[in-house]
Amino acid sequence: MAPFRLVWGFFLSCREAMCKMKGFSSRNLGFLFFVSLFLVSASCEKKADENITDATQKDSVTIWVDRVKDNKHLPLEHNRAILEKALHYTNEILPDSLKTKKYSQISLAYKRIGDTLNFKKFNQELIQLALANEDYQSLGEAYWDLGVFYKLSVPDSSFYFYNEAYESFLKADLSQDAQDYPGRMQYAISLLKDNNKDYVGAGQNAVNAINYYRSNNIDESLFNAYTRLANIEAALDNFTKALEYHKIATSYLEKSQPNKQFNYDIFNRTNIAYAHSESGNYSVAKEILIGVLETDSLRQKDSQIYAKTLASLAKNKLKNGDQNLDSIINLITVSNKILDNIGDIFSQARNREFMAWALIAKSDTLGAIKQAVSGKEIAQATNNNDRLLSTLQLLTQIDKENSAEHAKAYHELSESLQNQERNIRDKFARIQMETDEVIKENEALARQKQLWLYAAVAILLFALAIYIIVAQRAKNQKLRFEQEQQESDQKIYNLMLSQQAKFQEGKQMEQKRVSEELHDGILGQMLGIRLILSGLNERNDESAIVQRAELIEKLQELEEEIRTISHELNEASYQKMHNFILAIDDLVTTTGASAQLQSSFSHDEKMDWDALDGETKINIYRVIQECLQNCIKHAHCEKVEVDFKSNGKSLLLTVSDNGRGFDNSKGKKGIGMKNIMSRVTKMSGVFKVDSALGKGTTIMMTLPQPDRTSNISRAKAMLEV
Repeated sequence: MAPFRLVWGFFLSCREAMCKMKGFSSRNLGFLFFVSLFLVSASCEKKADENITDATQKDSVTIWVDRVKDNKHLPLEHNRAILEKALHYTNEILPDSLKTKKYSQISLAYKRIGDTLNFKKFNQELIQLALANEDYQSLGEAYWDLGVFYKLSVPDSSFYFYNEAYESFLKADLSQDAQDYPGRMQYAISLLKDNNKDYVGAGQNAVNAINYYRSNNIDESLFNAYTRLANIEAALDNFTKALEYHKIATSYLEKSQPNKQFNYDIFNRTNIAYAHSESGNYSVAKEILIGVLETDSLRQKDSQIYAKTLASLAKNKLKNGDQNLDSIINLITVSNKILDNIGDIFSQARNREFMAWALIAKSDTLGAIKQAVSGKEIAQATNNNDRLLSTLQLLTQIDKENSAEHAKAYHELSESLQNQERNIRDKFARIQMETDEVIKENEALARQKQLWLYAAVAILLFALAIYIIVAQRAKNQKLRFEQEQQESDQKIYNLMLSQQAKFQEGKQMEQKRVSEELHDGILGQMLGIRLILSGLNERNDESAIVQRAELIEKLQELEEEIRTISHELNEASYQKMHNFILAIDDLVTTTGASAQLQSSFSHDEKMDWDALDGETKINIYRVIQECLQNCIKHAHCEKVEVDFKSNGKSLLLTVSDNGRGFDNSKGKKGIGMKNIMSRVTKMSGVFKVDSALGKGTTIMMTLPQPDRTSNISRAKAMLEV
């Protein structure tokens, strides 16, 4: 814009200088203008090309689109070239996630420069891309652009696209600056229906817009929505309602955007004046309009509103019976001059009708007819059918010569407009019905999918519940079986203990019986033999005496051995095996005392050593007994230590002395050592000897630790036997 301002200033300066020159004509001025315009185009085009080259990747498409928007006065081909570069950049550089936004900008830019073919083309591509990416905001914007495009030419198509935009926005995750889009679509549909005389439908859409804005706290848009609803009520001649809604709109005026509040205030007051005027309160309307015209800088800020307000004031003065007709005509004349200056031909048809009424009041019928005919021609040229109808109706009343012709034209136009409006309303209703049907079908499909989802979830939950129940039952059965198994095992174990106690009791009784038999039977007989032999000793031959003495000595030894066995079977052996640890401790202590050795015994107190089966205890006892005898006979030690440990899985038995030791790799093993190894093997254990000359000897045995299960198994085996 800077080059344009520079050249434009150059043009104005040159024009001012040349106007002072003699012979300067409008033709010279035109030439100067085209020269300046050429310079503007060349300068702007060069600058635009430089800017295109310098566009960065930050938002190049937006830069190009804004340049086209700012330079709409440039040739169409130039702007197309810029948009083609933006399109190429979008397709080749940007990811799919950003393409829809840029396509929306490019499509709208084509519409703004008047390239409708490319607008429609890229709008359709945008719709397909947005559907593919499920970008419902961009999809709604594409439909919105089409709705605006067809608003005047094909209202039913515009209505369809506005509806599609509304539904798309409801599905979209709208950005922060697009939160009001659904309400704006309802507002646009309301305005479209209002322009096509579907006031009932327009009112409903205005209410929808209000409800959306209020539910989403978009207060800045409520002024327009309530104003729209008020104007619809006025069109339905419900002026009391219209004034109520205008009052509500006034309360939201301060919440609207600050830069729009001036214009909104003017619109609000002129609309309120219109409602009063149409309801016959011309004096109230007149006072409101005078207040509007007194608004500071209104003519400078919005000359069109100022001119139309002048004409409205003239009308209300006339309707209110103001006799100063020249003043009224002057107001309309000033309004016409302003409208001529700004090129507003559309509003001049209204002014011509007002002037005709003023001239009628002044009894200037010919002048009134002339103004009315001029108004009719302007209304026809601008397709202002409402003003054309009112002008024809006026001509029917004042142009007596052509009254029939005007009445015929009025009725034909009225009937034609009614048919068009009826057809459009029918199309609106049909589109709405079809849209509602599609919505209902989609809702039905959504409900059906939801039902299938619920059914699938229910089936899954049911299957899961069955699985949990079955699994729980199986678990409960397993636990119950394990509990029953434990109870059975406990019973078996208790029975085993009972049987073992009975077995020990029987064993004790048997031992006692054998002891008694040995003591009372064999021992008595041996004693008798000894006595007989003693009697034979009276023989005097030397050989008999020697022989009998030997026999008597042997019998004495036998007698002593039997007595010892009898005592071990009867008392000591049973007591020792009944308390295993005490038996081992007694063995170690007695052996050490008899051999004058320092002896010690330690054991794992957490282990229930008495729970070992009898065979294992006896084998361990004999192994320890043999090890102690070896310490005494062979090691010549001064100290011996016996240690019993358990690691939960194995029994660790250790016998160590500080004797002279031996070379473990040489020599043969004696009978005692072989007996130890044999007993350890029977107990499924491991035997190890660690010895060296002068360093003592350590014998280590590792035995499997029997558990409760093995005890129960043995008990079962005992029961089976």
